[in-house]
Amino acid sequence: MAWKTLLLSYTFACLENEESPIAVLGIPLDVSSTYRPGSRYAPQKIRDAACNIELYSLAAGTVIEDTGFKDYGDLVLPPGDVGIALDRIEFVTKSIVKEHAGLMVVLGGEHLLTYSVVRALKNNIDTLVVFDAHLDARNEYLGSTLNHATFLRKLVEDGTKVVHIGSRAYSKEELEYISGKDVKVIGVLEALKGEVDLNDLNKVYISIDMDVFDPSIAPGVSNPEPFGLNHFEFMRVLKKIFEKSSEVVALDIVELNPLVDVGDVTSILAAKIVIEASGLYLKGREVSRIK
Repeated sequence: MAWKTLLLSYTFACLENEESPIAVLGIPLDVSSTYRPGSRYAPQKIRDAACNIELYSLAAGTVIEDTGFKDYGDLVLPPGDVGIALDRIEFVTKSIVKEHAGLMVVLGGEHLLTYSVVRALKNNIDTLVVFDAHLDARNEYLGSTLNHATFLRKLVEDGTKVVHIGSRAYSKEELEYISGKDVKVIGVLEALKGEVDLNDLNKVYISIDMDVFDPSIAPGVSNPEPFGLNHFEFMRVLKKIFEKSSEVVALDIVELNPLVDVGDVTSILAAKIVIEASGLYLKGREVSRIK
């Protein structure tokens, strides 16, 4: 199968650059959402928001207008078939990695997509850093063993090293499971106090569930949870990840739900995160060249 036939064409931030080191892929996966479905509409909404804000990274202190983005568009997914959808995500991700050397940004979609993207990149990353209100480490949820509430457990079982930041909603089963596993949990209270140990990350994949933010500033999510992070607390940790890792290989933004957003504020925040991460990535590349 020609993998590019599985993609619909779009342009992030209305600024296409085929030579950009920053690739964008939309994955509108929305098959296992259980509270508020609608994350399938997020990739295009984030792109629209990015077209209407400045391409300046506050954390990196740099403008990225000249860099632009190489947007692969949105992956076409079969309705109702989780297995085929996950296989297709893994297949296309592997194909993109073969031709793109640089940062890969994935716009979701529900958090289950991270399972397939990480599997596709398993030979390229050492640590998965997850921002999320929830652990998503259940063995099964509502009779299903592969969904947005179980994906992280599946990755841990596959041997993935995980650092989990900003969590504040746990089940008894999840707490018992992660005890003794290669999972470092930095809960929201530790993150708020700046107690974030990020040593030995090496090559990193960053997964950002938008419900890590407090619902007062990011209402447009599928599973909101009170007492979350604010913009600057998040940015401080994100910047630290880029500084402490040897390379940020990929980043995804998931669980944004435009159907319940207010004034598109969550979509705009998601677009801003992509711009901030892109600026930090470019700054890191420049520092590496100087060294």
